[in-house]
Amino acid sequence: MDIKIFVDELLNNKNPSSSYVMIETLIFKVLSKLFEDSNKELITNYRVKNVASKSIFEFDAYAPEGFNDYGGATVFEIKAYRNKNSLRSLYDTYLKLLHVIKSTEIRVKNIIFIVTVELTEEEKINFINKLSNENEFNIDVWDLNNLQEIFNKYPEVVFKTVENISELVLNNQVFQGINNEPDFIENQRDKYIDNLRRCFFNDELVLFLGAGVSRDAKIPMWDNLVTDLLVSLLSNKLKEFNINLSEDERDFIIKNIKYSNGNSPLLMARYIRQGLKELFNETLTQILYKSCVNESKLLTAITKLCKPVRNGVGIRGVVNYNFDDLIEYNFAKHDISHRTIFREGDIPTRDELGVYHVHGFLPQDGKDRTELTKSLLVFSEEGYHSLMLDPYSWSNLIQLNYLRENTCLFIGLSLTDPNLRRLLDIASRKQESNICKHYAILRKELYHMKDLNDSNINLRNIKTFDTVNQKLQEEYYKELGLNVIWVDDYSEIPSILEKIRV
Repeated sequence: MDIKIFVDELLNNKNPSSSYVMIETLIFKVLSKLFEDSNKELITNYRVKNVASKSIFEFDAYAPEGFNDYGGATVFEIKAYRNKNSLRSLYDTYLKLLHVIKSTEIRVKNIIFIVTVELTEEEKINFINKLSNENEFNIDVWDLNNLQEIFNKYPEVVFKTVENISELVLNNQVFQGINNEPDFIENQRDKYIDNLRRCFFNDELVLFLGAGVSRDAKIPMWDNLVTDLLVSLLSNKLKEFNINLSEDERDFIIKNIKYSNGNSPLLMARYIRQGLKELFNETLTQILYKSCVNESKLLTAITKLCKPVRNGVGIRGVVNYNFDDLIEYNFAKHDISHRTIFREGDIPTRDELGVYHVHGFLPQDGKDRTELTKSLLVFSEEGYHSLMLDPYSWSNLIQLNYLRENTCLFIGLSLTDPNLRRLLDIASRKQESNICKHYAILRKELYHMKDLNDSNINLRNIKTFDTVNQKLQEEYYKELGLNVIWVDDYSEIPSILEKIRV
């Protein structure tokens, strides 16, 4: 089998993240056979702990006794690159490895980098010399030609692995999920926050905000908003027949209708918008803000994060999927210079932080602002359709540009929006390597924490399922270029945002 063709097909025709996992799986299957024949041990996904800092790091693979000409403990790191340009990031990877090795008790003699590009001998020597000058480790680089030599020795292993690659990847992910330690999960979260902090101080961080951001300020969630609008529409229609619903009757209907109405909220929204016609914006505004308190701990934490840092920017931009103006309210209260963008052609000045309402904008004081009439780009099914069918709409271009050029942090989003997932997928395909550079804060869905009254249910098995399910979710989001920062409760988010700015 020609490894170059296999790697090229995966990197160019499939989702990048899953392609990298498949390539890694194939390489380690063949290497495991090589080590087996050498009577040597190879441990994949090997974790080491820094006792002092309690941090955990994972090597792609570790050979405690070395093998063949590599005497002593050997570390493997695989980097799936589309082209040689990505090799410049290998030096940073080496520095991280160096720091990890020196902070643990393992005594590594060799570090082998496996890269999915072809290198000349001169390129290898130049790179090795650059790293070897740093310390006493023996450094080596294996490219596609080196891999091809090993693959040629084990054609049956290669063929069988490729034939069952998807199942092998899934098995490995389940195995890792079962063996995930709480310390490792916590350490992973700390590492992600450190990465976000670095991006923040490099002026590379962009916030993507969803409905969860406004929840504690008493802005209704999407389903409740649509239900309330539906009742308002029907109430107005009943008035035409001299039937007036009291507030108690309205509240009773709103409370119960969402449990009994099986229609899609998007379909209902389309029906509502057509029914309310010119009263739509006014009615929506009333419902949106009827219980609003304008502030919350989360909104305050986001606002503080968005304050410009000395000699820098910090947050590059804010993409807001919400209609409300609570971000703007809090920015104004804390004297943050900003500009609300809700239509094509609006551009923030150099000193303004852009707040992009990519689904539309409906402020509390918007009654007399005629330019807002057509700002609700996405409220119903046809809005989603038009957005997905127009790749050059200003809202799509803004999001895609940030996803390609910056590191983005998703807060209060369920990530179920099909257009957002499409944009994430497009952006991830443009990545040069297998680096997931975006982050999403999500709440864990733990089934073992629910009331388990059935004596036939084994709590330990449910806990194991939760762990594996969480791992599989992480792998799914990685395919979209997202790292997940898990929280047990949304109340943890403000403290995470505070750590980014420290």
